[in-house]
Amino acid sequence: MKMERKQIRHKADFEIKGGTNMLAMRILLVGFIALAMIGQVYALDTIPENLSEWTEKGVVLQNDTGIAWEKKPGIAVSGISKVGGIYYLHYLAGFDGCWDFDGDVNHQSLGLATSVDGINFTKYSGNPLLKPHDFVPVSSHEEGIRTAYIQYVSSKGKFYGYFGVESPGGSQTCNFGGGGNCGCNVSVDARIFLGTSVDGKSWTVEGAVGGTYFTSGHEVYASGWVQDGTIFGMYVTRAEGGMDKSVSRGQNPLSLNELGGVPALNWGWSGVDAYLHDDNNTITLIYVPLGGDHPGSSNDNLYFATTHLNDMRNIQNERVIQSNGVERNIIFRDGNEWKWYYSEEPAWNQTTIKLRTHPITNVDNVPPEPPQNLNVTPLP
Repeated sequence: MKMERKQIRHKADFEIKGGTNMLAMRILLVGFIALAMIGQVYALDTIPENLSEWTEKGVVLQNDTGIAWEKKPGIAVSGISKVGGIYYLHYLAGFDGCWDFDGDVNHQSLGLATSVDGINFTKYSGNPLLKPHDFVPVSSHEEGIRTAYIQYVSSKGKFYGYFGVESPGGSQTCNFGGGGNCGCNVSVDARIFLGTSVDGKSWTVEGAVGGTYFTSGHEVYASGWVQDGTIFGMYVTRAEGGMDKSVSRGQNPLSLNELGGVPALNWGWSGVDAYLHDDNNTITLIYVPLGGDHPGSSNDNLYFATTHLNDMRNIQNERVIQSNGVERNIIFRDGNEWKWYYSEEPAWNQTTIKLRTHPITNVDNVPPEPPQNLNVTPLP
């Protein structure tokens, strides 16, 4: 009987100690989760903001006036992706306004250059990949792919591109996509289209994107966008001439939901570039405001700001990174190095694509603010 009671007591002691240990482990786990949710454990990749610490690599791509569709001295980076060890740099070149020959591909079009090191690029012999007429049948003086924002979506195994395509229309006789000939400097329509590509070279125009504020006689252009594998979120430049930014978001990349305007991003002529951080929610916005009511529209400053995929209209912590900034800035995390591709205009109407780099160290893993909506598996 004594032996039996002793065994029972030992069993009870074990259960109590085991329960205590399990409780302690759960408390510790909850503590780690709580710390993670306030940003003290979870390390969010952060873009270094002191440009003096970046290394300038110089020009990586420029237009070639000996190529028909690149005669206009301007070139703009539209996307940088690394797939299978190859860097894909998509860019816009050509003329984006009035031109003498309606059917010529000199209207701003899409090109591709590839590289094995992200520095030395070779232009694809099949350029241009996409021309304005690949989106709309209108032949006229004023048309072009005005904006293009491209990235590789690994979960889909494809390149996705949102394109802001302009064509005469509105109150004139040429309705958008309706054919016919229009003169130059007429009222225009513009719509946002989605294109996809498996290899980055051959593209399929999926169609005009719903939920992107299209109104006949006005202009809407694609701007920076991000995706977390399920949700696509995009900024849209809208209104005649482009005077503000709005947000569209949804699971279907061809049919988004209009969420409304963003008062903090109230300008028009330049776009917004967006970088989605490791938590799949925090976004760094990069922009140089041109036109509109934003105070930076008169000084060409380059700004960073913070927002979140689940609330892209809420802009936080806007700060000046550089004076005399440039319009297009695509920042790319490449293993242990940041790569920052940007379009620079060293002289009037002459633009090149340049690169700066920065090594990734532990100090880059300090979040700009605590991440929100961290996905943590609940305790059983």
